Amino acid sequence: MCATSYCCLPPRPVFWPRVTGVCTGPQRCRIPTPPPSRSTIRRLYALLWPYRATIGLGMVLLVGSVAAELYPPLVWGRVVDVGLARRDWNFVAWQLALLVGVYGLQQVLSAFQGLLLERTGQQLTLDLRLLLYQKLAGQSAAYFEGQRTGDLLARVTADVEGIQDVLLRGINTVLGNSLRLIGVIGIFIALQPLLGAVVVLPMIAVALLLTRYNQTVRPAYRAARNRLGDLSATVADRLSGIRVVQGFAREEAEARKVAAIGQALYDEGMKAVVIRNRAFPLVRFIANFGNILMLGGGVVLIARGQFTLGGLLAYRGYGRYFYGPIDDLVGLNDLLQRAEASGRRIFEVLDAPVTVLEHADAVALPQPVLGEIVFEDVTFGYDPAQPVLRGLNLRVAAGERVALLGESGAGKSTLIGLLTRVYDPQSGRVTLDGHDVRDLTLPSLRRAAAVMPQDTFLFYDTVLENVRYARPDATSQEVDLALERAGAAFVATLPQGLDTIVGERGVKLSGGQRQRLAIARVLLADPAVLLLDEPTSAVDAESEALIVRALEEAMEGRSALIVTHRLSLARSADRVVVLEGGVIVEDGPPAVLRSRGGRYAALERAQTPGLAEQV
Repeated sequence: MCATSYCCLPPRPVFWPRVTGVCTGPQRCRIPTPPPSRSTIRRLYALLWPYRATIGLGMVLLVGSVAAELYPPLVWGRVVDVGLARRDWNFVAWQLALLVGVYGLQQVLSAFQGLLLERTGQQLTLDLRLLLYQKLAGQSAAYFEGQRTGDLLARVTADVEGIQDVLLRGINTVLGNSLRLIGVIGIFIALQPLLGAVVVLPMIAVALLLTRYNQTVRPAYRAARNRLGDLSATVADRLSGIRVVQGFAREEAEARKVAAIGQALYDEGMKAVVIRNRAFPLVRFIANFGNILMLGGGVVLIARGQFTLGGLLAYRGYGRYFYGPIDDLVGLNDLLQRAEASGRRIFEVLDAPVTVLEHADAVALPQPVLGEIVFEDVTFGYDPAQPVLRGLNLRVAAGERVALLGESGAGKSTLIGLLTRVYDPQSGRVTLDGHDVRDLTLPSLRRAAAVMPQDTFLFYDTVLENVRYARPDATSQEVDLALERAGAAFVATLPQGLDTIVGERGVKLSGGQRQRLAIARVLLADPAVLLLDEPTSAVDAESEALIVRALEEAMEGRSALIVTHRLSLARSADRVVVLEGGVIVEDGPPAVLRSRGGRYAALERAQTPGLAEQV
């Protein structure tokens, strides 16, 4: 996973059309994440650097297209002043034929330039989404605990979509219209300097108006984008928990909540609309007033013999290339403000620090992995001022099963997170086979220590692909064996067997069935260390018995840390460690702890009816 300011993208399939700056074949490309010191718009345009050759070619075509576009009004002026004045019909015919050629050339250049920019825009969208995904995939669990999934999805989808067209259209509009304005101003001065000065003056008022508009509309667009993220997050959250919503008959209440957020989005959007509709009519009025000045001034100059009718016709033709680009730039300015709001949200993701980094000199965990785990004087807290673990020392021998018991918040699951580097300790160290886990490459560490979490996650895919997720190259026979060892015989009764789609998060299966598929997935991974985080907390007694048998099979010959509140797995452990307040208060074999009459014994009495009387 990329941890630098550059993010590696996957190999591009060889059949994709080549776009300069991105990858084809087996190469891997990198998109730079621009430094935060720049403005958001400048940072967005810096993302185009890998595509500079293609964009450069597009700009060359744009220059040719604009030059061809600006030529016809001069021709119309000559037709009037020369052809009609002298009744030289051959000259008129020649000029009209020339116009046909110029129009044709302009359309060809424009078409090729549009194709290049459109293809680059699509590629930018893909690459930027990959960049965001890889950044998010490299974040620790602590990052996601402070985020809303729906809001992150909105940033990867809607916000990226919001800037893709603006970036390339911005280049096209800014450069194209700048060339048009420069060309037209030059022609104005060449044809009639005095009239040119009169026409250009309203530009100053437009520039001042746009500066004020930017200052007022930018906050409104930022607020609207944030509200859109809130709406996406709320809808995603409620749809994910639709069973809870329906189970408590909260459909109408949730609909009102979504409507309230939607109304807030509407209100913020309307603020921007109101600001825009105050400014734009005035800008366009100034542009039309400039046209009136041009026509009036031209008529006066013709009456004085200082200008020609053909020259005024050319001036009028260039008027649309003068005030038209201004109108386009005003519209683009509005889109840029929206893009700035989306860009800020995108860079919030890209700029977020990665708290768990793979060291540049990290090494792969040497094979074979024995599975000896040591926590040495480990202190850790999600808030450093409130430690969850306090100077904890724990050693798990290779092949040993250790059950971790304790109240919620005692730090049991935190130990699993520290071993797999979901978090890093504030002090102390965690070792696997004598190697500090911070000195190991993350893939080699996480392949050696597989986690089976409390909330079993299955992808919207087939049973086969969910089990094979642990090892994509596994054969069907290996998958069948893992399912058999996991006690997942139910797969044979599913409508399409291994090819059955399990639904989102495995919703088509029971809790026990999902757990057994998770066990099969772990068995297929064949890790040296098995980390079980409340694996039986969400199943009934019958399913628990099946899962316990499957887990005992899975733990055979492996080191294991078992986080649990139930004793069905703890009794089969070699040792039980009881945590309280971030420290170990009991440690020993289950039988020994039972005889001591301490916390473990109390837990056994509470969970085993009749045991208190026996004791």
